[in-house]
Amino acid sequence: MSFEFPPSWDRDGLETVGFEGFVTFAELLLPRVLQLPKDRGVYVVLYEGSELPDLSTDSPAKGAPYPPEALANAWLEETPILYIGAADAQGRGIHHRLKQYARRGNSHTGGRAIWQIPDADEELLVAWAESGDEPGVVLEKRLRAEFNRIYGQFPFANWIT
Repeated sequence: MSFEFPPSWDRDGLETVGFEGFVTFAELLLPRVLQLPKDRGVYVVLYEGSELPDLSTDSPAKGAPYPPEALANAWLEETPILYIGAADAQGRGIHHRLKQYARRGNSHTGGRAIWQIPDADEELLVAWAESGDEPGVVLEKRLRAEFNRIYGQFPFANWIT
């Protein structure tokens, strides 16, 4: 069975196709609170605020920060989705990948624009879905392509890829 695209690119639409969690990055790091899947899949980062936040000129993530003006140009007000990522089983699945992202690990350089949003740990939500037989990276590419088809660009923090 193939993973379906969400009917809308918001929390309701994501929940319809099996995304779960919708927790903050800070909650991802709490010990033994969440049971994150160890299987492969995809995840999204969402911002449910009503307008573009002030973007920082620095970032604690690996790599040079992006110019805030460039990030502002990549912002989409029509959807809360800021990033679409993948986790595959050989990398220990969703559990490992999201913990790594929440810690801003050096081996997670994708989506680093997220960390230029003030209070990202508490303001942004993370949701995930297992991808079944489909590799997470394949599903991620399909989701990003569909998102791009609808909005004419990739999500805010996928803009560089």
